Amino acid sequence: MPTMALWRYRVDLHVHTRRYSACAETLDPGQLPGIMARRGLHGVVLTEHDQMWPREEIEALNRGLKGRRIYRGVEVSSRHGHFLAIGLDDLAGIHKGMAIEELLARARAVGAAVVWAHPLNNYDHTSHPLPPDGMPPGLHAIETAGGRTRSDGAGRLLVYARRLGCTPVAGSDAHAIDQVGCAFTRFARLPKDEKALAAAIIAGRCTPMEISS
Repeated sequence: MPTMALWRYRVDLHVHTRRYSACAETLDPGQLPGIMARRGLHGVVLTEHDQMWPREEIEALNRGLKGRRIYRGVEVSSRHGHFLAIGLDDLAGIHKGMAIEELLARARAVGAAVVWAHPLNNYDHTSHPLPPDGMPPGLHAIETAGGRTRSDGAGRLLVYARRLGCTPVAGSDAHAIDQVGCAFTRFARLPKDEKALAAAIIAGRCTPMEISS
């Protein structure tokens, strides 16, 4: 396992933009390269609510970026909570209000990672929120730090992660440009694409970090 000094690549795993998330109406995706440079971020994952960016649009955002990368993912509003899925090829079989078991099965089939987002706060379509001991096997990671996670809840979330054998990660859950990078996950190498990012999360080759806004 690398020492902290070698966890040099910072990736914010949870970012929304106004392109596909109406609740992020002030976050123009064109602003991302600038804020990434200012915050020392090497990557961000666009996890719009129940919507995934078309591959060609992500490729367009990445043109001209050097030493940094913008990835695509999705935040799924399941009946059991909100979950980030990273490494999906498309949204086939993915829908609002689906069961977490369905999402985990779909992710397993394509090598995607599933992250439990802000576990202490559940929102739309969470009709049957699950406690940690009710989570089915196969969850890969838990968001232990983020813009919607109070610092006094971080300890509880780390206990959840250990209990479930999940990787602790962090993401800002940014809905405005100044929130991007307030929490991020460190990697020893910058993943080349979403599949590599998912593989690193699943294998636990990362560590969560939080910085002040």
